Amino acid sequence: MQLNTECMKTLRPDFLKNIKFEYKITLIYLVFGILWILFSDYILEFLVPDDSLLTKFQTFKGTFFIIATSGFLYLLVRKHMQSLILSELNFHRSISESPMGIRIVTLEGKTIYANKAFLDIYEFNDLEEFTSTPSINRYTPESYIQHQERQLKRKNGKEEFEYEIRIVCKNEKIRHVKVSRKEILWNGTKHFQVIHIDVTDQRKAEEQLRKLSIAVEQSPDAICITDPDGTIEYINPRTIQLTGFSTEELINQNTRIFSSGEKTKAEYAHMWQIIKSGKIWSGELHNKKKNGELYWESTTISPILNSAGQITHFLAIKEDITDRKLAEMALNKSEEQLRKFASNLQNVREEEKVALAREIHDDLGQTLVALKIDMGLLKNKVIKSKTSGGSEDILVKFDHILTLIDTTIKTARRIMNGLRPELLEMNGFVATATSYLREFEDRNQIRSEFSSEISNIEMDSQQSLAFFRIFQEALNNIAKHSKATLVKIQLRNESMKLVLEISDNGIGFDKNICGRQDSYGMIGMKERVVLLEGELDIISEVGQGTCVRVEIPYIRK
Repeated sequence: MQLNTECMKTLRPDFLKNIKFEYKITLIYLVFGILWILFSDYILEFLVPDDSLLTKFQTFKGTFFIIATSGFLYLLVRKHMQSLILSELNFHRSISESPMGIRIVTLEGKTIYANKAFLDIYEFNDLEEFTSTPSINRYTPESYIQHQERQLKRKNGKEEFEYEIRIVCKNEKIRHVKVSRKEILWNGTKHFQVIHIDVTDQRKAEEQLRKLSIAVEQSPDAICITDPDGTIEYINPRTIQLTGFSTEELINQNTRIFSSGEKTKAEYAHMWQIIKSGKIWSGELHNKKKNGELYWESTTISPILNSAGQITHFLAIKEDITDRKLAEMALNKSEEQLRKFASNLQNVREEEKVALAREIHDDLGQTLVALKIDMGLLKNKVIKSKTSGGSEDILVKFDHILTLIDTTIKTARRIMNGLRPELLEMNGFVATATSYLREFEDRNQIRSEFSSEISNIEMDSQQSLAFFRIFQEALNNIAKHSKATLVKIQLRNESMKLVLEISDNGIGFDKNICGRQDSYGMIGMKERVVLLEGELDIISEVGQGTCVRVEIPYIRK
């Protein structure tokens, strides 16, 4: 019973609210009249005990009913009119202040009202400016044709309530506008309320999204989008073409499906640590196709963030670099073979130099020494005999010949040292370079300075020999081309690297001229440095001298 009462209370206001006002007044008048007829006599008898006075009241009870009902109906109508006026004011205010463009149109199509939002869409100042602008000037050509078609349909009784138009604003800017129409009562008569929503930005965004979608679909690179756990949610056609999997086989699969097993778990963990921290990871992966074939890809993985800065997806862009990697491997193999060949060639050269130096020492050196001894003995015999009056001239000739022999012996020793620097093996690079530099200074009359920041340097035979040959070639170039008056040599240790710098104050040269860079001496210097995994840098400017800088890893004996 209590539940029924609550239901009645709930339904009663809704029941009265749904009845039209004129029906509501009629119903109330009818109910009030019936109640008056049925209970008025009882009420009067109860209120008026005097019979004569009761008769007078019964005579005027009809008049009293009219007055009472008129007053009640007046209050009811007044309240309804106030509510109606307030509702109409609120309706007008809601239209006027609406962020959507709204205009009120008569059944004949004449615009009688437009709010500010509507005028702002067209960039008009007032309604008169809008209505005075011909329709053909307010639409793009395509939209104007559609406008005429809609008008023709309305004449035939067919109405489109939702459609989209492209308008031309006052400043000739084109906008996309979504339009909806509905019938309303405006000042008591039937009109159309036409709502305009500017969707230009939305359409531009949709166009950009469409272009992006086409770009992704037609990209020459494989593109894969996963959730934060690596589950594949999207792949483009290039991914299918590259891997051999179908879309159905990849969607909802983990990216481990591509793994060849060559990369360690620690490497994958490091990669995931980078991308889950919001950073971009780039690298090369050796992955596996559906048929088991391995391929190389250059991959860039970047996180996709939502408005709150949280990672929602990962985007992987993959470029097939299999052909390039195979070419690189072949090139590296070829370079390794060439490096071995160059190393062997250098060893052969050094062996030939050693052999030549030995022949000079054993044959030419011994011959010169024997010749010097014989000439000394012959000179002594001439001195003892003194049979000829021109013996003094002969002795002078003997001295000249002995001097030539001494000079030849020294030259032979210099050539032998150049071919096979015995001092290098016995005393190391610093002592050998210092000795060679003194000979260079005496021979070419170029002042030379040698400084070493390393007091006790130890190099293996390859390093010391390479440094010495580069040292020789650089000094040889200085003597031939530089016209220098000063040469400075510096040797130091920088971050586990041996650095040798040979600089002069000569005329220098233009590095853009390839002839100097591609000379046999330069090529030989570069070969030696490459074999030791070092670097050679030649710095020179015309009129500013030249500096040869060599860096090699420092390997102690």
